[in-house]
Amino acid sequence: MAKTGMLIITNPSKLNKLIPRIRNEVKNTLYVQFFPPKRPGINNGIFANFNLTPPLMYSKSVKNLYKSTNDLKKLDVRVLLSAVKDPTVSKINTRQPVEIVYFDQVLNDDEMKGFITSCIENKTKNCRTIALCEPECEQLDETCTDACEIFNSVVLGGTFDRLHNGHKILLSEAVLRCKKTLTVGVTDTDMLKTKKLWELIQPCSLRMDRVRDFLEDIDPNLEYNIIPINDMFGPTKDDPTFEMIVVSSETVGGGKKVNELRVSNGLKALQVLSVELIPDIKLDEEEEDKISSSNDRLRLLGTLITQPEPRPHIPSQPYVIGLTGGIASGKSSVCGRLKLLGAGTVDCDKIAHELYLPGTPIYSQLIEIFGSTIIGDDGIVNRKVLGQMVFNDKTLLEKLNNLLWPSILERSKQLSIELFKKGYNVVILEAAILIPAGWHEHCHEVWSCIIPQEEAIKRLINRNGLSVEEATSRLHSQPSNVLLVNNANVVFCTLWRPEYTQKQVEKAWKELHERISS
Repeated sequence: MAKTGMLIITNPSKLNKLIPRIRNEVKNTLYVQFFPPKRPGINNGIFANFNLTPPLMYSKSVKNLYKSTNDLKKLDVRVLLSAVKDPTVSKINTRQPVEIVYFDQVLNDDEMKGFITSCIENKTKNCRTIALCEPECEQLDETCTDACEIFNSVVLGGTFDRLHNGHKILLSEAVLRCKKTLTVGVTDTDMLKTKKLWELIQPCSLRMDRVRDFLEDIDPNLEYNIIPINDMFGPTKDDPTFEMIVVSSETVGGGKKVNELRVSNGLKALQVLSVELIPDIKLDEEEEDKISSSNDRLRLLGTLITQPEPRPHIPSQPYVIGLTGGIASGKSSVCGRLKLLGAGTVDCDKIAHELYLPGTPIYSQLIEIFGSTIIGDDGIVNRKVLGQMVFNDKTLLEKLNNLLWPSILERSKQLSIELFKKGYNVVILEAAILIPAGWHEHCHEVWSCIIPQEEAIKRLINRNGLSVEEATSRLHSQPSNVLLVNNANVVFCTLWRPEYTQKQVEKAWKELHERISS
């Protein structure tokens, strides 16, 4: 299977019939070079007399190419625009070396080999060619209904999380309308906290790099300014060089606000181009009916988001999953669901309870360190009193942790071995303090449960009878969602209906067994 392929297409309406073949032969990147129908031939004069029509007339075809490939979720599709914009271009440059080239018309071997030799710069030594012969389809209407003027300086902004075809259309529309400098503002982290599952959004620097990589691939002839933005206006509020702003149909109002601010600052209003959103098939009622990064993040739940690190210092069996999450995040619910699917489970909080019991070595040491005031009338450690004692005293908290954590870990290992002997190949180690205690280093994988802070506070108020202040204080003493996600191989979110949580858990369980049995 090739890592990178290229499709030379003269009629985008053929694409749906060509994709089934290509998707089985190309794994990572598919470049699409669109040659409009007025092109005279496909030999040494391939670029001659091309673009008899203004390049913007092909805007609709570029959109349709991305729409047609939207179900290829694991394939990075890139429609190249240099030759569409400039008829004098004589070479196709790509960042990735092309291993296989498809043509949508009948050509002989000499024509195809001549094309890749003279036109494709970055190709492997054994680059293959294939003519995919499909009956002619009606050409798509290329009538341009949007603004057809090309500008020196164009700007657009967005989150651009996990670059999808909706983003690619937006960026491509900007590229088609720009002849000199394209500025892209990428939303920085501080602006993202109202977005669904914002903790799963890629770091700003990574999103910026991927936007640049995509843009320099589809048209290396423009100057690109990729910058982080910390407010909705970014540089549009004070840069006099901008001439056009590209927005989605969902953010047209933002474009109007930009122009209002520019005019109030004595700057010229920008030409606003609105790009329609692409519909998407909803896989669940929690999803949106458009292509969106929110949908992509929802679909990450219950899947492997980070490859497990090797743990040569721990036994290979049983396969231990560290399950963690903040208070009221639903980790016990997730643990129960995994148990029903066949996992062995170890409750570290329960182990801690047992260590507090009279007669244990820990019991005596607790009295020695914290005094007899922590012992209730029933002779058992009053964890509430002990908790209040250490809550605002870091020194006492550290003493408590140094006493308990090694004993909890050791007991959890013993219980895991006992479960393995009973036939459980996978053991779930449920622990809220998994990461702070360093116990994740003793697990093959870490699975984290997250919940928005507002929902966690609501659950604590309803479940534990806490005030808003008490609930907030409890949350702030726990590992943050960002820390949980950054250390996780798999993430769950129990914000929605129970059936959606079950779907996440079943997906994770199924993929885990595929992973450890291969």
